[in-house]
Parts: sequence; C-alpha cells; structure tokens
Amino acid sequence: MGPSITGEPNIDGAAAGAGVEVAPRVFPLAEARARLKALVEAGGRPGLMRGRWGLEREGLRVEADGRPALTPHPFGPEERAITVDFAEAQAELITAPCGSPEAAWAELGEAHRRLRARLGAELFWPLSLPGRWDEPERLRAAEFGGRPEYAAARAYRAELLRRHGRARQAISGVHYNFSFDAELLAALRRADGASGPEREWRDGIYFGVMRNFLRHQHVFNALWGMSPPEDEAFWQDLRAAAGGESRAEADRCAGVISSVRLSPLGYGLAPAVAEALGVDFSSLGGYVERLGAAVRSGGVLAHEREFYSPVRPKTVAGGAGEEKNEAGASLRRLARDGVDYLEFRVFDLDPFEANGVGLEALRFFHVLVLASLLRPAELIGAGERAELAERWRWSTLCGGRWCECRPSPGAAGEREILPLLEFMAEIAAQLPPGYAAAVAAARERWAGRRDRPLDRWRRLVAATPGGALAAGLALARAQAAADAPAARGAE
Repeated sequence: MGPSITGEPNIDGAAAGAGVEVAPRVFPLAEARARLKALVEAGGRPGLMRGRWGLEREGLRVEADGRPALTPHPFGPEERAITVDFAEAQAELITAPCGSPEAAWAELGEAHRRLRARLGAELFWPLSLPGRWDEPERLRAAEFGGRPEYAAARAYRAELLRRHGRARQAISGVHYNFSFDAELLAALRRADGASGPEREWRDGIYFGVMRNFLRHQHVFNALWGMSPPEDEAFWQDLRAAAGGESRAEADRCAGVISSVRLSPLGYGLAPAVAEALGVDFSSLGGYVERLGAAVRSGGVLAHEREFYSPVRPKTVAGGAGEEKNEAGASLRRLARDGVDYLEFRVFDLDPFEANGVGLEALRFFHVLVLASLLRPAELIGAGERAELAERWRWSTLCGGRWCECRPSPGAAGEREILPLLEFMAEIAAQLPPGYAAAVAAARERWAGRRDRPLDRWRRLVAATPGGALAAGLALARAQAAADAPAARGAE
C-alpha cells in the first residue's frame, strides 16, 4: 500500500523551494446536498441510474515479442464495432449506446473476443504506451485498403504525424461517452425551477458538468492514471516531439510519472496551446466560436478533433461519408443541434482488465459525473484555470504523490476533495450496491489504504524478469487465453 495521496509533507499546498502555491478551495457540500435532495423530491431518483453509455477502447496489435504488428487491420471499413484508429496496427473497439455502464462493458468484452479470435499469433497490447519501440517505423498510419473514399482520413493522419510525431499517435486509451436520461433532466429542471428554452437550458447543464469535471479531474487521474514511461526509446521519441516547457517538467518528474497519456507530453493540452485557445467552457456559443477560429486559422489546430480536452461536448447528428473529416463540420452540427452527450477522454488502459477498463472504474466515474451535475457550476476564471492546470500536472507528472517539482493538493484535499468523495458516497447510496462499493474503494485508495492499478503494475514489473515488456506480454497472453474458449463458442 502507498502513502496517503494528500497526507504528504507541506499539506498547505506549497512544495519546499519549488512549485506554485495552490489556494485551497472549499467544496460546496451543503449546496450540492440540497440539490440532490431537491432532485429526489422532484422524482429524479430513478434517473440517476439511467442514461446512455458508450465505450471506445484503442489498443495496439503486437507480435509475440511486443513489436507493433505489420499485418493489415483484420476487419474491413464496413465493420463499425472494430475499426482502426490512427495506425494500421491500432484497433479501436466501439460499443453502441447502451442503457447502463455494465451493458456497455459487456458489449466491449464481446468486441474484444471477436478481435482476439482474428489475431492468430498476434496479441492485443494491454497498456496505453507501447512496450517496444526499437523500430518506430513499424507503426504506419491507417491505409483503409487504399480506398479512394478514405483519402481525407489518410490526409488527416499525415497531418497529425507531421504536427505531433509518431510516438504520440501510438498512445492508446478508453473514451467514455455519456448522456443523461431525459427524465432525470426534466426532474432537475423542475427542481431548479428553470424556465426558458429547454435546449438552451440543457446545453448549459452539460457545460456546467464539464466545468465541474475539470475541477475534479485530478482526483480521477491520481486514482486511475496508468501510463508510466517504461520503454526508453519511446520515451525519448515522445520527449523530442514535446515543447521545451513540457519536456523540462517531464525530465524533473520522470521517476514518478503515472500518466504520460494524460500529461502535456501525451493527450493533455500543453499550457501554451490551452492559453492560445482560451476555451473556458462557459457556453456552447463561446466554445464553438473559440475552436472554430482556431481551426480556421490553421495554426494551433488543424481540426477540432485536435482539441485534446479531457472532456468534449458532442452531438449525435453525424456527417455523411467523409464529412466527419472536414475541419469545422462537427462544430457546425454542435451549434445547430446542441449537446447530446459528453465524451470523456481520461481513462488510461488498465492492464489488469481484459477490456482495458474495469466495472469498478466505470461505476466510480458515473458517480463523479453525477456529482459534477449536482454541485454548483460557477464559471472558471483565469486564476482557477491556472490552479486546475497545476492540479492536472500534479496528478499526472507527479504521479498523484508529493514530489519536489510540484505541491500536492494537501490541505485543499481536506477542504475540497474529501467533501467531494463524501458527497459521491451519498449519491452512490441512491444507486445499486456496486456503486457504493466503488466509491468506498476510491476513498480507501485516496487514503493510501488500497492499491491503485499503478501500484499493482509497479510491483509486478519489479517482480518480473524482463521488466515491463515481459510483464505486459504475459498479461496479453493471459487475456488472449481467457478469451479463446468464449470466442470458439461464438463461432
């Protein structure tokens, strides 16, 4: 077991001789409790467990020695559940919208079994970062069989490669898509006594959830971050493509980094990029305007999909054919139709889960989203934005532990994070028992009394001859073997 995440030196939030002082905030527990009570009294309790969930898991197909596979993607473009991500060797498994996280997780498992049944001697790598990078040229951008209708998709990948380098494109994770139940939103609207156009109110609710999620993202990162740097060649390639400030931070923290993927070296927005974009999630109109201007300029972003925010608003209405690859198209649809669901991009692959993510993490995350719905969602000003960026880097580059380069949340945890977890426990009490258990386990992890996936992984690597590569391959082989009987039975 590790030390308490918040129970470290300098608990007032100032690191010895370094870092930025973080002004502690207070979680508005009384207001959040009152809103939960009003929602339940307005008939919203059943809707807390309703909604639409979708999962997308990316992962590398590798040869038996861990090198990226050279074979073509094993499914055709018409297969929507098992498609290809950036690279030909990088599969993406996508569920349909489901009525519960458990149903989405089960559907994701079935897609894994179908994929592994096609892999032959290849393996599905279980971690977010590649395990072997001595031949980076093996990672080739997806070709889509050379079909002419995918020319725009190939051009987009070529631009990503030019702008960000090959190493970052090899990083994989899980996206969690979620929309609230219509009856829950109706009950919340009654509880709030809201008036005016329903769509504008709904858009405002979703943007409030995004602001609150950004306030609490570092808690999830610290508990579930699981992409530490292991392969030296990959680490050096990733560093070389990063900006000087991000590279210097990474070098200072290299021994404790828990999530390369969520850090500025991976799919976190570098501070300079975030500042240039100025997206503050205050409103749908502001969001579309800011990102649209950035895409039109062609400087900071080539496409709105390059806005690697931890959470993004999405609309169900899709473009025809290759319209989805047209820069600005999804922003126009979002402005026209409003927010239908949110895409959360903060799940690293959990190597101990055959699906790349476990039910406990999904249940905890659902409660975190509900907490983000129910607490007050004031706008995020410049000072708080800087504070949250500091918390984000603490939870990824510093591994969710105090270190010399940056302060821990410290006393802020007592005033903000512990009340958040307490409120989440109260929400979970309204849900099936597995949700209360997931929140209770997270509170134990925050206190250092239970292992995080990262802690388990580091112990496994230390105990495995051959280190991280051998440990990852052993897990991949075990997952393939466990899936094999089910896959044969489904044939």
